[in-house]
Amino acid sequence: MKPLEGVRRIVLIRLSSLGDVLLTTALLRQLRKRFPEAELVAVVRQPYGELLRYNPRLNRLIECTCTGSFWQQWREGRELRRGLAAPHRELLIVDLQRNLRSWALRCGPRAGLLRTPKERLRKLLLVYAKRWGWWRLPSVPERYHRAVAVLQVEDDGEGLELWLPEEQRQPQYPPLGRVYARELRRIALAPGARHATKRWTEEGFIALGRALVRRGGQVVLIGSPQERELCKRIAEGMGEGAELCCPDSVLDAARCLDRCDAVVSNDSGLVHVAAARRVPVVVLYGSTVPELGFAPFRVPAVVVQYPLPCRPCTHIGRERCPLRHFACMRRIQPHHVLHALQVLQERLQAP
Repeated sequence: MKPLEGVRRIVLIRLSSLGDVLLTTALLRQLRKRFPEAELVAVVRQPYGELLRYNPRLNRLIECTCTGSFWQQWREGRELRRGLAAPHRELLIVDLQRNLRSWALRCGPRAGLLRTPKERLRKLLLVYAKRWGWWRLPSVPERYHRAVAVLQVEDDGEGLELWLPEEQRQPQYPPLGRVYARELRRIALAPGARHATKRWTEEGFIALGRALVRRGGQVVLIGSPQERELCKRIAEGMGEGAELCCPDSVLDAARCLDRCDAVVSNDSGLVHVAAARRVPVVVLYGSTVPELGFAPFRVPAVVVQYPLPCRPCTHIGRERCPLRHFACMRRIQPHHVLHALQVLQERLQAP
């Protein structure tokens, strides 16, 4: 089958996680522009459904559990395939996950199949040969776009999207009209991350928060419900002047970020939430590096990292430093981050 012939239904599979699902939204928009009459379907795991639930580019969102044994997942996939039944010349599956779980969901139907390049060898070279200073992997949205190159989908040059329920009927994506502040006064600090080696120290965030308050700024500590205690400890360490925002919903976190001038975050999913809402970002990298492809996508951003020969030690993060010194984060000082915020402000002020 040639994918350009008679495609009426396009199914994108990207099951997890928060950042990866958000990084698909640029491709969703581009596919909608290329195939305005096709039925566009996305398949994600249930915890991440809200990221796409109100996206007007989609005709249908399927949230699967993807839990239990392999055979339980395969049976769930069988039910999914029945629900997506269509003549094989009209059905195209785009697998952006490319693992056993996505295979269990898509195997069986006679359909066109496109898969994203995993870049496994280049990841291994970055992690083990430490060649991050002079070459990089394509960004994840660029890899997703390469997966559908045969469809002649045009890259529109725009960024990510995270639609809120109140925005569904807007003629265009509302954050596109965001006016950047001339002075970064209200700063969100996102101290959490899934893996310990991607988290800057609590002492660093406390000192940074105090410095921002002394300069007359407002500080918002933002995170997931699981990071509420971490945010509270940092707020208590700062003393006064910190606002907490640890909502149950990512959409509420996005609303909180909309009220901020910039965000300082570890390499976590909140970076991509901020990028989707067009909020300028300062990103702190420890065990990972931006060359792995997860840098903020098409939003004003400044990277803070300390060059060490042991970096990167992983492409996703670790629970502890393999060399036990954790120098990649400990050597980042508050004045480094304050300088990055100054650089970001100057970029926003530039004509």
